[in-house]
Amino acid sequence: MTKALLKKQFLEIFAWFRYNARNGKRRKGIALFGFAALYLYLFGFLGYFFFMFADGLAPLYSIGKGWISMLIMSLVGILLGVIGSIFSTYNILYRAKDNDLLLSLPIPPSKILFVRLLGVYLMGLLYELLVMVPTLIVFFQHAKPSVAGALFAVLLPFVLSLFVLTLSCLLGYVIAWITARMRRKNLLTVLAALLFMVLYYFGYSKMMTALSKILMYADALESKLRWIYPFYHLAMGTEGNLLSMLISTAIFALLFAVTVAVLAKSFLKLATTNRGEKKKVYRESRVKAGGVSSALLKKELRRFLSSPVYMLNCALGSVFMVVLGVLVLIKGRNLLSTVSATPMLGTEGLTVLIFAASLCMIASMNDVTAPSISLEGKWIWLVQVLPVRPIDVLLAKLKLHLWVTLPPLWFFAAASLIVLQPTWYYLLLLLLVATVFAVMMALIGLCLNLKFPNLKWVNEAVPVKQSMSVLLSMFGGWGIVLTAGLLYWLTMDFLSPVLFLGIVVCLIAAACILLWQWLRTRGAKILAFLT
Repeated sequence: MTKALLKKQFLEIFAWFRYNARNGKRRKGIALFGFAALYLYLFGFLGYFFFMFADGLAPLYSIGKGWISMLIMSLVGILLGVIGSIFSTYNILYRAKDNDLLLSLPIPPSKILFVRLLGVYLMGLLYELLVMVPTLIVFFQHAKPSVAGALFAVLLPFVLSLFVLTLSCLLGYVIAWITARMRRKNLLTVLAALLFMVLYYFGYSKMMTALSKILMYADALESKLRWIYPFYHLAMGTEGNLLSMLISTAIFALLFAVTVAVLAKSFLKLATTNRGEKKKVYRESRVKAGGVSSALLKKELRRFLSSPVYMLNCALGSVFMVVLGVLVLIKGRNLLSTVSATPMLGTEGLTVLIFAASLCMIASMNDVTAPSISLEGKWIWLVQVLPVRPIDVLLAKLKLHLWVTLPPLWFFAAASLIVLQPTWYYLLLLLLVATVFAVMMALIGLCLNLKFPNLKWVNEAVPVKQSMSVLLSMFGGWGIVLTAGLLYWLTMDFLSPVLFLGIVVCLIAAACILLWQWLRTRGAKILAFLT
């Protein structure tokens, strides 16, 4: 029975590797080999990044403080292991879809719990090893350890993984508790992904500074790291200290045992209780009738907010616009002084052109309309049989894109204008070019998706991440901005910046009119008969 449960759990965990999300078919032969090669490359890239980080701490070995390097890398390994496995813990342990089915079978709950915990443990260990394997390579290159130190260094990742499992179980429970009480559960996924991105880029930008400070203040750091008691002793174990290794292993094993004991006692309740979910009680109330336009827009908005994949991949530009707007308000004066000091860029017109290009480049990162037709999937017939015109459906998708894009874009533009303080006609042109460009990109995305629809996906990540319309929309927007820059460079001798911006606004507005006319005629017909 345990063997069958283990096989089922492993097949479930690695289903993403064995099956193609685009069509639901099993990967075979060259497709399987190519997919495996891709992930080996990605894991190798991450491993190389952590190898460079660990190698930057290598001088600590030459001054007899190599354990500091092992401790720091162990903490990084724990962080990555927990981040990588925390949502797996939530899905595997607390909100598994087959809990009711397994519990209805003559299987002891303890066996189900054991298999679930093993799956969580392996996921955490996999992510942790991305850090610890490169760390061990650097360790054996520079440390010259004793036999005991080498043995304890090899055992260190497996001892750490007990703590990773403990933290994952605890934080997974917290996420399960929070999401059960959240009205918009997908919001937590989006916020967690954004937080991870912020931490990653912040950590990457500060990596070299952190390495230099660690090496410079190693003596002062040593006394502070002793307070992290179990991790200090675990790192000292790699110096060959048997007592330290036993102390740290005992602490982590005790934490793991307590976690397992608590889960074993409450697993049945955790697996069968819908925490925080309230029964819906019907209450009679008046319903205000709405128009076709508002109803379709609400439908698109609900679809958008229900999908973290859709939000993160197609509206990330809005987040960047807000962040960049704040940065411009804080650091804009310094940037403007640097630009003004450059002989080729010191004029007001060229400075405005640079900011206009930045606004358009960031706006093109939003491609909400590009997968919007494909996301209807096999339910496209519902849109087609509704008593509404196809153009109304397309217009609702356009409105969603503009709702998501224009407010943060205008905030970024306003921040730029506060810093630039340009002449009134440059102010007007900057706002106009940003707005009409965003409208054009919304229209382009929708037209491309009508020409390259994918309605037969199994996983919604396929039309969002792997569709031709999304690819052409994003890179096409960047291409348009770069082409405009090249044209200005070729014509700058006889075209002033204000005249060039005016021509660009007129051309983009004309493109918007042509694209809208195509949508009203040909595009509406395509949507009406799309299958």
